[in-house]
Amino acid sequence: MSSRSSLVVSQPSPPVPSVREHTAPEPASFLTPPTDAFTPDHGAFSRRRWLYTSLASLATASFWGTRAFAGSAQVVVGQQASQTPSASTQTAPQPSARAQQYFAQLKSDIPNYVRVGHSISYRLATRVDADSRRLDVYRDESRGKAPVVIFFHGGAWRSGHRRQYVPLGVSLVMGRTACVIPSFSQAPQYPFPEPLKDAAACITWVRDNISNMGGNPDKIFLAGHSSGAQIAALVALDPRYLQFHHLDPTVLRGVITISGIYQIPRGFEYAFGADPDLWRQASPHQYIRSGAPPFLVVSGSEDASMVRQQEPEFLSKLREAKVDVESEVYPGEDHNSIIAFASLRDSALQEKIREFVLFRS
Repeated sequence: MSSRSSLVVSQPSPPVPSVREHTAPEPASFLTPPTDAFTPDHGAFSRRRWLYTSLASLATASFWGTRAFAGSAQVVVGQQASQTPSASTQTAPQPSARAQQYFAQLKSDIPNYVRVGHSISYRLATRVDADSRRLDVYRDESRGKAPVVIFFHGGAWRSGHRRQYVPLGVSLVMGRTACVIPSFSQAPQYPFPEPLKDAAACITWVRDNISNMGGNPDKIFLAGHSSGAQIAALVALDPRYLQFHHLDPTVLRGVITISGIYQIPRGFEYAFGADPDLWRQASPHQYIRSGAPPFLVVSGSEDASMVRQQEPEFLSKLREAKVDVESEVYPGEDHNSIIAFASLRDSALQEKIREFVLFRS
C-alpha cells in the first residue's frame, strides 16, 4: 500500500568542532575543523566546562538540522515505489517553535563532577576520516561502574557529529549512567554497511575498555535517534555485525529507539544503493527475533509520517516475537523537538530512559 510520507532528516551539520584538552576555544574558532587529527591529549579526562557556540545559534544553523523527504513512498521494503523525489532535492525547513523552545532551555555547561573523555579512537582509520571513528565518553567520577548508554546520532546517514549532543550526554550521566557518543562513517562516501561496522566496533571498544572509565561492560545499552535508531536497532537485531568481533547481541541489555526508521524505502539510494535487497538487509524490521534485547520505542505525535507509519508494525512484530518492549508517544513532539526534549535534564523522556536502563541493570 502506498502512502504519503514525510521524513524529517538532517542536513549537513556545522563543521566539526575542534576541542583541545584544558583549552576553552573562542566561539569563532570552535567550529574550525581540527588541523591535526592526532593531538596527543585525545582520551584524557577533564573537569572543565565545555565551551561551544550558543544553542540558539546552533538551532537556527541546523542544530540537529532538518531536511524534508516528501512524496509518495512505498513503505514495504524491497518494492519499488514511484513519484518519490530524492531526499537531496528537498528544502530544509526551520526547526519547529517547540524545538526552538527546547533549544533555548538546554544548558551549555558540564557540571564539575562530570568528566568527558574526548575523541577516543575506537576503530583504525586513515588520517582523513579519523574523526568519524572517534567517540566521547561521559561519566560521573563520584560513582562506581555505571550502566553504559551508547548513543548513535541522526542525520539521514550522511550528516551530524557527536559534539552536537553534549547536553544529551550530560543529562544521561546526571541520570546515573555513563554515556558514549560516537561519530561514525557517513554516506555517500561510506554507504551501508559501513556505519553498522563502525557501530559494532564501537560496542566492542566499550566492552573492552569502559571498565577503566567508570562504566560496567556487562550493562551496555544502545540508543539512537532517527537514522541513528536504525543503526542501533539493526546492530542489536542482526547478529552478524557483533559476531565479526566474536560477540553476540546478548551482551546488550537493551535498545532505545527515538523516532526510528525500521524499513528502508526508496529515496535513500545515496546511503543504501539502488538494490532493494540491500534495503531489506538494512531494515531492522527484517531481523526481529525471539531472544532479542529489550526495546524502548518512543516517538512524537507530530513526528515524521514515515516514523508514524513504520513504528506500529515494528512494535507489533517485536511483541509477536515475545521481545520485552515498552513504547511511548509524546504528545506534540515532532522529529526534531523529541531529541531536544530527550536532552533536557529533567524531561519526562529523559526520566523514561533512566527508568528503562536502571530497571534492566
